[in-house]
Amino acid sequence: MKNNEINSQITCKLCNSEKVTNIELMKFFLCNDCDCIFKKNFSDQKKSLLKENHQNYNSVFMNISKPFKMRFWDLIAEQYVRYLKSKTNMKFKNAIDVGALYGHLVKRLNELGINTKGIEVEKNYIINDVSGMIQHGYFDETYPLHESYDLVCLTQMIYYVKNPVSVIKRAKELLNSSGIVFISTQNPNSSIIQKGKVSLFEDSMNILPSKKNFIDIANQLNMKIVDFTNFKPNIYLDRLKGGGMKSEFVNYLKYHQKKPYEEDPDGHHSFLLLKKT
Repeated sequence: MKNNEINSQITCKLCNSEKVTNIELMKFFLCNDCDCIFKKNFSDQKKSLLKENHQNYNSVFMNISKPFKMRFWDLIAEQYVRYLKSKTNMKFKNAIDVGALYGHLVKRLNELGINTKGIEVEKNYIINDVSGMIQHGYFDETYPLHESYDLVCLTQMIYYVKNPVSVIKRAKELLNSSGIVFISTQNPNSSIIQKGKVSLFEDSMNILPSKKNFIDIANQLNMKIVDFTNFKPNIYLDRLKGGGMKSEFVNYLKYHQKKPYEEDPDGHHSFLLLKKT
């Protein structure tokens, strides 16, 4: 079967529709009803990292390129904070970042006086933690409810889980009464993704929920979407187009001046805020 052909033997993993189209080598499919993109065979690759023994992958290349790499992730965190400042009053006493990577968002929120910790499943990110507040763990519907938070951040991680509804439900259960869930994810409606302008799919991905899905999930969970904005992530696109240390260095210089993100209805990154109704 060729890409972009309708497949009647596979149903959508979110809405069970049979109207699905193959968009990448029989691995990933687009649902023509709910607009999500899903993997034919779900992966446990991310969750399996929870049990893996620690391995230090700090190669010579990693050590040399580390300042550029860390600058990249700090600019991403800066964009998250800029978005939160533009859409909320930022009166959060505490927060948790799920999928914290190197801890840049955790660090920036703590610098703003918000008591923040992070969760990260990959130990090789944690050894380079810039915040000192990252815990090793995996977030799903079984995550313990020992604390409640004013802000729960699910940053570029929702597409790795098998059941985004249950994960957002768990995030809601972690919220204080007036708390907010902040989600950064990829936009399956973007032409960048649907037309394969850059390679974005990873073997560890499972489902990319669409705006239509998030609206439905919010209704299911008695939540309200406070904001939903699509962005063109210039810094991500440049990084995907070029690899290696030279590319990292060029981007390091470029984004001292150029905006890393700009609002774009067709942008392939989506930021959204959810709260309890």
